[in-house]
Amino acid sequence: MSFRTLRILFLLFSLVIISGITYWESMVVRNWHRPMEVAIYPVNGDGSGEVDKYISALKQDDFSEIGLFIASQSERYRGKSLPAVNIRLAETIRTLPPSFPEGPRSTFSAVKWSLSLRRFAFEHTPFWRSLGVIRLFVVYHLGEDGVPLQHSLGLHKGLVGVVHAFALDRQKAQNNVVITHELFHALGASDKYDTANQPIYPEGFADREGPRYPQHMAEIMAGRIAITPEVARIPAGLEECVVGYKTAWEINW
Repeated sequence: MSFRTLRILFLLFSLVIISGITYWESMVVRNWHRPMEVAIYPVNGDGSGEVDKYISALKQDDFSEIGLFIASQSERYRGKSLPAVNIRLAETIRTLPPSFPEGPRSTFSAVKWSLSLRRFAFEHTPFWRSLGVIRLFVVYHLGEDGVPLQHSLGLHKGLVGVVHAFALDRQKAQNNVVITHELFHALGASDKYDTANQPIYPEGFADREGPRYPQHMAEIMAGRIAITPEVARIPAGLEECVVGYKTAWEINW
């Protein structure tokens, strides 16, 4: 058997193993039969001492409301509490995760970025301790008033995501909204907003029964509260968010 043949067989075997692990992870996590493990890996997105100081002051309790939100929302659909969602503050990562390429999105660029992110996660997190764990790399920035951060992204395949967040105490509640949004992406949920960032009716609306506008809550995968057909605001925190019917179906509630 030639070296080239052995190399091809090894690559095929590796692909089968990776595909099997990915499928197992997805099915085990999405069946909601055991406590869900979520690891938050802080990353300094600016390389500044101020962001380092902010990250060093983070506590696990800063993210506890995410688990409480999931527990309260799941009861609306399942009629009982799910196993606990354990949010763990993991070690700081000193390397930036790969950025999604700028410009028009294509299937090729999305696949390339997805593979790069999964490789990054493999290289920077412990393999065995990460099996069945949703890994979220939260990249903190000082940011500028009125200037949005890079778009956050979550991957269903690989149970991994990148969240861009503000390194400001006053932004912690809104950061948790973005983290929860990307966590739900990792669980299989889709976005519920259009190209203008407006919630899509009806699946992106928290209240589908009453008047369409203004809304008073945000569907978590819409990410905004629809005020008028052209205006929507970012929720102050998870207390202004709900999980809509389509999102609940997508994450197997």
